[in-house]
Amino acid sequence: MNIDSQKIVEALKQRNINSKQIEKLIEEAAERKMSLHDILAVRHILADEELGKLTAEITGFPYINLSNIEISGDILEIIPENIALKQGVITFQIDEKTGRIKLATVNPLDFEMIHDIEKKTGREVEVFYTTEQNIKNVIGKYHQELKHIFLKMLPESFRMEEVKQVESTKKKRKKTKAEEMEEEIPIVEIFEAIMLHAYRHHASDIHIEATKDNTVIRYRIDGVLHQVVAYPKIVHEPLITRCKIMAGLRIDETRAAQDGRIATKLDNDSVAFRVSILPTHFGEKVVMRLLVDIQESVNLIESGLSEEDYKKVIVNSSKPYGMMIVVGPTGSGKTTTLYNIIKLLNSEEINIATIEDPIEYGIEGINQVQVNHATNLTFANGLRSLLRQDPDNILVGEIRDEETAEIAIEASMTGHMVFTTLHANSAAVGVPRLVEMGIEPFLLTAAINCLIAQRLVRKLCKHCFSSQSFSRETLNLIFQEKNIPTIVQKIMEENLSKEEREVFGIGDEYIFYKANGCKSCGFTGYKGRIGIYEVMETNDPLKKAIIEGKSADAIEDIAVENGMSTMIENGIKKALAGITSLEEVIRVIKS
Repeated sequence: MNIDSQKIVEALKQRNINSKQIEKLIEEAAERKMSLHDILAVRHILADEELGKLTAEITGFPYINLSNIEISGDILEIIPENIALKQGVITFQIDEKTGRIKLATVNPLDFEMIHDIEKKTGREVEVFYTTEQNIKNVIGKYHQELKHIFLKMLPESFRMEEVKQVESTKKKRKKTKAEEMEEEIPIVEIFEAIMLHAYRHHASDIHIEATKDNTVIRYRIDGVLHQVVAYPKIVHEPLITRCKIMAGLRIDETRAAQDGRIATKLDNDSVAFRVSILPTHFGEKVVMRLLVDIQESVNLIESGLSEEDYKKVIVNSSKPYGMMIVVGPTGSGKTTTLYNIIKLLNSEEINIATIEDPIEYGIEGINQVQVNHATNLTFANGLRSLLRQDPDNILVGEIRDEETAEIAIEASMTGHMVFTTLHANSAAVGVPRLVEMGIEPFLLTAAINCLIAQRLVRKLCKHCFSSQSFSRETLNLIFQEKNIPTIVQKIMEENLSKEEREVFGIGDEYIFYKANGCKSCGFTGYKGRIGIYEVMETNDPLKKAIIEGKSADAIEDIAVENGMSTMIENGIKKALAGITSLEEVIRVIKS
């Protein structure tokens, strides 16, 4: 929706936003080729409701806050869920006197859409303006009863709550042919719904697992697993078979692990799933990782890197040769970080090649190779072949063994920039991990430009978080082993002015923020994730420590003395800024 920028400027001045800040916003809007209204939304200059009221005021439509309204299911479903989400429109009430439908939308000037709704319902429409966040919160009401949605897809005879009922159903159905059973249970629709709702809930993984009596579906959302529904066990085999068919796997193989990939369309978006199937005691288990394409415009700072660390990453990744290693546990976003970096480097003048297992995201203009153990195309063999393809930059999905590590280091020392990942708890631990693999320390000092360690922490829900104060004594009591009070004091002294310290740290009291929970975040208190990082450059003091075989702790101490900010510091800064909670930072660092 196009909104007059001058009117927005006038409205901002009335809300006491200073002229310099407004000028910066206008400049940013021009640089990013976005409207001033969209920049306000992205930068969160105003609270969501305040921005909504401002927009409504300019457009001349009444503003409605949908979180304060109870919407019946019948009225909500006048507009199908996919259309509501795509067009940003919700029907929330019918006026008893006039019979008009009250409609909230992010684009009240879309008269064609409004006319279509009037035509479909045979009723006049009364239009209100609301924000996109309001719409998303209400869309959540479509999903509140996912269990009910999934169970409703089963024939009546299969909707069992008690284990005894499930068992009797199993006995009763034993003689039914598999083909007849699949006709009776809509397996295709159920599997499609499982993928669709996982995608709409921004889940990172889908777990389909067998227990003694049930088939349990769980989603991992913001790093935490949530059970969605428990089906009767009779659904399990057909569901696994459907998954295997879509992933191109053998349906007659039930005793061996299988890996595959599903590419499909959900809400008209292209979505891929990495599929892993493993036999377990009660039946095969499926884990499906959602692989959603990275946005074209990548901003590593928005992903959580500080400006200082961002500069280090850009400088070291732009060197003509050397090695950049991203370390962290599984699911910490290592591959995504490397993809974002090589997308920034990608140009017609540079030949970038990757060897991956699997290829998680397709990137235009980059030569991506999939590991294939059946043809002996391993990381090591694939890397050897890539070196004959005249690459400038190489991405190796993961260093898992000495052979791959040796070839990667050799490549980095012969005129290639190598990007890779490694399982390690911190940047400093990455060095002894490679030494344990059999790599000589002097080779590491010659090859490695920098190591990046990262984790993903959940972001506080903007609608329900609140502040809480900790005394120095309380911090010592709860987080003594992590030396949190000292780190907090250091951050206060280095990053806050005297006036800001008076706001954020009053004497021995420190203000952080806590998760509460509301409808918007599914009562978890968190919504979305952001990275916490540490970037360790291999300067002369560090190289000396590596050659001397110093421990990881000693290497980290030297890195900190030379200006490295640790992950725990980066996390606490985000906790002090209200991006996440202190408890979440500690939980992730400890894991």
